Amino acid sequence: MNDIAIRFDQVSKRYRLRRGWHFSSIGEAIGRIRRRVRPAQGTSPEFFWALRDVNLQIRKGESVGLIGSNGAGKSTALKILSRVTVPTKGTFSAVGKIGALIEVGAGFHFDLTGRENVFLNGAIMGMSRAEVEAKFDRIVAFAEIEQFIDTPIKYYSSGMAVRLGFAVAAHINPDILVVDEVLAVGDASFQAKCLNKLAELRELDKTIILVSHNMSNIVQHCDRVIWLDHGKIRAQGDPETIVEQYLQEVQPRSASTGAGPALDADAPIRIVSVAVRNHRDEVGQPVVYGARACVEVEYAVEGPISDPVIGVTFENVNGHALGGLTTRLAGFKLEVTQPRGVARLVLDPVIFTRGMYKISVAALDERIQRFYDFRSQAATFSVDGPSLATREVSGHVVYPHHWEGDGGHKE
Repeated sequence: MNDIAIRFDQVSKRYRLRRGWHFSSIGEAIGRIRRRVRPAQGTSPEFFWALRDVNLQIRKGESVGLIGSNGAGKSTALKILSRVTVPTKGTFSAVGKIGALIEVGAGFHFDLTGRENVFLNGAIMGMSRAEVEAKFDRIVAFAEIEQFIDTPIKYYSSGMAVRLGFAVAAHINPDILVVDEVLAVGDASFQAKCLNKLAELRELDKTIILVSHNMSNIVQHCDRVIWLDHGKIRAQGDPETIVEQYLQEVQPRSASTGAGPALDADAPIRIVSVAVRNHRDEVGQPVVYGARACVEVEYAVEGPISDPVIGVTFENVNGHALGGLTTRLAGFKLEVTQPRGVARLVLDPVIFTRGMYKISVAALDERIQRFYDFRSQAATFSVDGPSLATREVSGHVVYPHHWEGDGGHKE
């Protein structure tokens, strides 16, 4: 087929597990040496298969997203495609000039200046010196490093190196552009500029391979998604469908937990349990976007204390904080004259998008400086609602809103 830009046929990649030379006995040392001298066996515990029998075809002009958990084989597939490494078994082919940005500083010589590295990178990617000179000013302007272009790369921040690397890769007029998660290193405005460049290349029918943990970017900029799982293709197809399946798979299943051991056994207040209740007052069942829910924190008073504060922080499935609230903000005072008490944070309405979320809870002093108790990820809960696998919303929160304007109307 003449329209195939990339083809993997039964591609497998095996890496040797590098272990330190630390032994508890002479016999163990001799055994390690023997294993290294013998011909390697595929089932040996000394080896790890990053990819196993991967078959895929990507058409010319197609934008494909690679998703999967860390260690799924995404970066290995890109390194094979970029000819940084070769398959252990199987064959692959790529038709056309490849522009690749697969890790910070890839293709750079750190003792050379930014200017010298632009020409070096261009040569590596198949450009003549005249071609690089014609595009040099645009590359430097895109990377926003004019002031540092004659500074050695070793003095660049990781963000500066990424900007320059992407600028070179995107301006060599590649037939195939390969971009790994390194875009996350740049600031928000540069990420937007990069995504605009990807959209421009898509309009020119360039083939794009994008690896990202940002599912919104995957959905918005890809025609097809390939889900890698433990070195194999788990699923592939329509971006919204595959991303939704992936999000459902990788999210934890527990909905509420006990609070575990106390942070400080001598603290005058400790957190006993944390639970999330939905609009039906059910624990362990999904909460619903737009409905009511509450986070119920039970605490124990074990000594004299004055005006303590409970704080609740919401996190996404990766543990990144999405914001938090305290009893102090709402003017709510905890009951501390009884041995047990309950504080309920009422969410009315729930504004989270579909998915799983974690809650960390803290008990603090009246100045909100000292932690009496802290429970990281004390509970998790799931939300039924708008999905990240859509172009309608992005991120984890749908803010209460409506639109107004002259001449506009609601459909």
